[in-house]
Amino acid sequence: MTVRPLPHLLSWNSSRDDGWHAHVRAACDYYVRRERISEVQRHLALLFFNSSLRTRTSMEVAGAQLGAQVTTIVPGSGVWGFEWEDGKIMDGDKAEHIHEAIGVLSRYYDAIGVRAFASGTDYLSDRDDVLLRRIVSASTAPIINLESAFWHPCQALADAATLCTHFGGGVRGRKFVLCWAYHPKALPMAVPNSTLIMAARLGMQVTVVRPDGFELDEGVMASARSHAARHHQTVEETSDRAAACHKADVIYAKAWGGRLRYVDQAAESSLRLDLTDWRITAELMDRTNNGVFMHCLPVRRGVVVDDAVLDSRQAIHLLQAEFRLHAQKAILAHIWGL
Repeated sequence: MTVRPLPHLLSWNSSRDDGWHAHVRAACDYYVRRERISEVQRHLALLFFNSSLRTRTSMEVAGAQLGAQVTTIVPGSGVWGFEWEDGKIMDGDKAEHIHEAIGVLSRYYDAIGVRAFASGTDYLSDRDDVLLRRIVSASTAPIINLESAFWHPCQALADAATLCTHFGGGVRGRKFVLCWAYHPKALPMAVPNSTLIMAARLGMQVTVVRPDGFELDEGVMASARSHAARHHQTVEETSDRAAACHKADVIYAKAWGGRLRYVDQAAESSLRLDLTDWRITAELMDRTNNGVFMHCLPVRRGVVVDDAVLDSRQAIHLLQAEFRLHAQKAILAHIWGL
């Protein structure tokens, strides 16, 4: 097929019409018909301010399998730098404000997925998910939280479906242990927060086992206890790993940084370095009720968990990862009314 050049679209001061007005009328017509056209072909934008493997690929495949065209955008890689602060005089290296960026994308796409991790420096801002809220306020399209400062709902939905499938729907009353694990970095609290709420909403008997100094947010704990109480279950905390793993049905390992990181990063790092033995071992799994091992991935072998655990039949972390795809499809289907 021969593509005819359209020089008239490149110049606003051309003296020749060359069909230019017809293209203007066509653009206006597409604007009027945009909702009807979008019913034929949906478009999904994925905006990743942080690295991703499972979330990115599962969303890309989920969108494609539901008939959508997917665009993945990674700021800093062929995209203008974004300014987040309101009232800022933008005379530096940030060329575009997040308000305009999201305003534009929400006019192109039928949904926008956003991943923006915690700052690790401003606890109140992270707890209130200020960055994600700014994006939501600027968008006219549905926003999907692909992991924010404080929550990872996509992971929690996939984990819930994984547990229901593995236990044949009989999850209520089973013993679920969310176990802190050592990691060389102070990771965000989004996954443990969402995991805790997820297990409580399923009506499981939940234990959070973690060292002193790595408490989860008081509001998150209170919310989890409220959910658990509706099922006549409890949410407990302890630092005794062996006791917590006794007769457990699920061991969910996850590293997260302590609140101390927000006021003294060096002190938090030093505190973590003394806890390298907080690792899931085969011995701990042997204490369970033939329980399963779960992790959101990526996982550091020999640091968070031993190879013997990951390579055993008790590990269902890859099933979790598979359910990320199914969960993303469920989310998109709900948003688009499929």
